[in-house]
Amino acid sequence: MDLSDQKERFSLGYVHAVAAVAGFDMTEPRVDKDSIDVTLSSHTGVRPRLDLQVKCTARIQVPKGDKFPFRLSAKNYNELRLDNVITPRLLVTVLVPPDLESWLSQSRSEMTLRHCGYWLSLASMPLRNESQITVQMPTENVLTPVALRKLMDTLGKGGSS
Repeated sequence: MDLSDQKERFSLGYVHAVAAVAGFDMTEPRVDKDSIDVTLSSHTGVRPRLDLQVKCTARIQVPKGDKFPFRLSAKNYNELRLDNVITPRLLVTVLVPPDLESWLSQSRSEMTLRHCGYWLSLASMPLRNESQITVQMPTENVLTPVALRKLMDTLGKGGSS
């Protein structure tokens, strides 16, 4: 498996771990043609759903400040910005250390994944034609089980992400 594949699998594992603790199911479409890597869903209450495009990078270390830049392909940007979709969409960017061996550590009492993931809604952003678009990921939007429950609760009440 090459490094790009390892980043993809690690970032999906991060999202899977967060979703499991938050109590949501995660499914992966067979083919990613619509910039959707996973769909999160609830099997209780109103049954909200949330689609995610999940990225991983080692180029950005633990961010300082309230935002950090992340480059995204125009295809992903323009598909994630659509607001006329039934299931809301978010971009999730998982940051990892440059050294692969530092991504995960474990002992008998704990397992640590480094560093973490951040989410951003691009809904209703303007159409862009450049090949690469830099978005600003808010550092307050850490994807945690609590944050994911709040997002899904808002969606379950008819809100948007």
